[in-house]
Amino acid sequence: MFKNLLLLVLLFTVHSATAQYFKVSGKITNNKLEPLFAASIQVRGEKTGTTSKEDGTWQLLLEEGQYELIISMVGFKTQKIELVITKDYIQNIILEQQEDLNLEEVVLKTKYRDKSEEYIRQVIRHKDSLLAASGPYSCEVYIKATQQDSLPPKIKLKKPLPDSLIKKPDSLGRMSMAEISVHYDHETDDKVKEIRDGVVKRGNPESLFYLTLTDGNFNIYNNLLRARGVSQMPFISPVSYGGLAAYRYKLTDISTVNGHKIFTIGFRPKELSNVTTEGELKIMDSAWVVLSARYTLPVFHIPAYDYFEVKQQYEFVNQKAWMITSETFTYFTKHGKGKQSGQTVASYRNFELAKNFPPKYFGLEVSATKQEAYERDSSFWQKSRTIPLTSKEVKFIQYRDSIYRATHSKAYLDSIDKKTNKFTLKKLLLTGQTLYNREKERTIFLMPITALYNPVQFGGGRLRIYGSLNKVYKSKKNINLFTDLSYGFRNHDVNGNIRFVKLYNPFTRAFYRLEVERDFKYIYEGDAWINLIKRNNFYLNNGIGFGHWRELANGLTFYTDLDLAFRRSLSKYKTGNTIDSLFPDWLDNNQAVAFDPYNAVYGKISLQYTPGQKFIREPREKIILGSKFPTFFITWRKGIPGLLNSKVDFDFLEYGLKQEIKLGTTGISHYTIKSGSYITKKDLRFVDYQFQRRGDPIFFGNPDEAFQALDSTFPLFKRYYQGHYLHEFNGALLNKIPFLKKLQLREIAGGGFLIAPERDLRYGELFAGVERVFKWPFNPLYKFKLGVYIVGSAANQFSNPVMFKIGVTSWDMKRKKWM
Repeated sequence: MFKNLLLLVLLFTVHSATAQYFKVSGKITNNKLEPLFAASIQVRGEKTGTTSKEDGTWQLLLEEGQYELIISMVGFKTQKIELVITKDYIQNIILEQQEDLNLEEVVLKTKYRDKSEEYIRQVIRHKDSLLAASGPYSCEVYIKATQQDSLPPKIKLKKPLPDSLIKKPDSLGRMSMAEISVHYDHETDDKVKEIRDGVVKRGNPESLFYLTLTDGNFNIYNNLLRARGVSQMPFISPVSYGGLAAYRYKLTDISTVNGHKIFTIGFRPKELSNVTTEGELKIMDSAWVVLSARYTLPVFHIPAYDYFEVKQQYEFVNQKAWMITSETFTYFTKHGKGKQSGQTVASYRNFELAKNFPPKYFGLEVSATKQEAYERDSSFWQKSRTIPLTSKEVKFIQYRDSIYRATHSKAYLDSIDKKTNKFTLKKLLLTGQTLYNREKERTIFLMPITALYNPVQFGGGRLRIYGSLNKVYKSKKNINLFTDLSYGFRNHDVNGNIRFVKLYNPFTRAFYRLEVERDFKYIYEGDAWINLIKRNNFYLNNGIGFGHWRELANGLTFYTDLDLAFRRSLSKYKTGNTIDSLFPDWLDNNQAVAFDPYNAVYGKISLQYTPGQKFIREPREKIILGSKFPTFFITWRKGIPGLLNSKVDFDFLEYGLKQEIKLGTTGISHYTIKSGSYITKKDLRFVDYQFQRRGDPIFFGNPDEAFQALDSTFPLFKRYYQGHYLHEFNGALLNKIPFLKKLQLREIAGGGFLIAPERDLRYGELFAGVERVFKWPFNPLYKFKLGVYIVGSAANQFSNPVMFKIGVTSWDMKRKKWM
């Protein structure tokens, strides 16, 4: 069967390579030799066809063979012509006018046929050459993004502004704006590089879109339109063979400009569609190019917005290639009577086509911004702007600059600090007290009085005191010191934690930590929630720990941990029974584990590597965009005997890989596969066991890490094999069912497997669920998904009934993904 399939593929390839098209053309006139416009020429038995132009000329491209052409036009007799095509052929046609023609006969005998799809097919046939015409290229891009906010204000100014600023219109106070100047290099869609040489942001521009070209690729000639900044899913282009199946087209207007017909074609999704847009195209005949495009993205796939529209202009650049010269993005989010609306305009100019880039010019860094880009003066922007500022934008810039001058004067900053550091009843009771020293960039936080008592702790309520200190340096390095002390009323014990963390490389987020503690610790802190409230999951830890994390190279991270612990049992602690009475079926015989006290020194080394990891470079930040390759990881935990009378002696090694795969219009898949075992376990204590967590009651756990229906938590000593898989269809199935599409539901499915020799266990599970997106009631800019799931499992050691669970995930505005 494989050989037959291969043979068919080869035959198809040979046919495609050897197929030759000939030009069949001519002119259509009446019996007075006057040209006829919009006469239809169709090839019998095929979808190929065209219409005559204003001068009566027409043209078709046909392979060698015999054809029958059908020529028709309202008011003229239909004519049929048989042709044998072996070379380019000219066929002029004279149509005879029908006699005794009345309107009724015309209505009965003729039928209008919308040819919009034919025009779209013509563009599709030409688009490969259109995309290739530019070759590798460079251009300059100017981006202007503005935002107007009419949502209810979330915070109030700590100190009133000067009267001259208060009198400004409220619309300016609710406005935000950003300007970006970019040099952009493009070889292929996978080989791009942008250098942002000018960046200025005013107001609160966090919700503005397309401040970097990495936010999306909306070229209408691509088969898929990718909007990474607003959607996890790509959208089917209306100018693609996939679009022919997904859209309905309609010719809405025909105009003539400089002797060329301009066809305006509207398109909308068919009922059984998912990742589709809606809008219109303007197409020029003969060249069959798109002059402009306007379309909206479906709200279903844009969690950050309630409306999103794209407008594009295409122009013939350097007499060589049709390029995008302007893009406008209009978007907004609604909440009640308020709305946060934005518009981003990108202007492309100074194209250099057919450019030769040096070898290895394009790498994994796809965008770079230096600190100087944020320090450009007004003269730079006067030269860079290709889109003039509106009068309102000019007033806004003046307003924000005056705000900046007013709020950055020493007198104003001192007054703000004084207000911040002032003790108030609200701070003492509810929010906590902040003490800020601006000159030293040092912040001290003291807890509120109402947090002094913590009623839910092992052994009962505790008196608690905590606070923190944070210092930020000019280099954006920082240090954090956190302290937490508590006293237990029932057992008269004192616990505490002092943790020091220093971020010494802001770009790669490299840090080290030092921690001293006496506190209750989980034996297995990754367990299901029901086990986290069981007393047999706690012990008393007196310890000192050191940790260090850094990125050794792009995509390669290294973490090491060294801890000294004096471990003690909590079996003799006095406890209450309040929690036990709330969950009597799950917390039966709820007692701490008894064991002899001992010392333990143990270390951990973790390596993680993601090949081909693309990223954006900011002056003091690295933004990871992801990779098409999986992430490989390995972790070694070591119990070190003898040092400081340490008793533990073991080696545990775990390794695996994980990946997120974007499968185009069918959704997104995630998988994790890992294996681990103890290499040595000469002295392995209960606290150091490697556990496999049980499924959570009621709640749907993280499907990338947890099993949903595993009956219990148990230790793993021998080599185990574990895998998880999740696919987010994002409407790829349900949106093709008309009734369900209106419900705005999203579907997921997945499963997992576990092979654990200790219990001779072979376990597998499958799950499926539906989710729906809701706005967070307390903040309309954030959205979350509420899901209902069904879980089924099979194992050779136990049986589980089918389970129903619920789960919640939220949209991460910064990472642009559901978390």
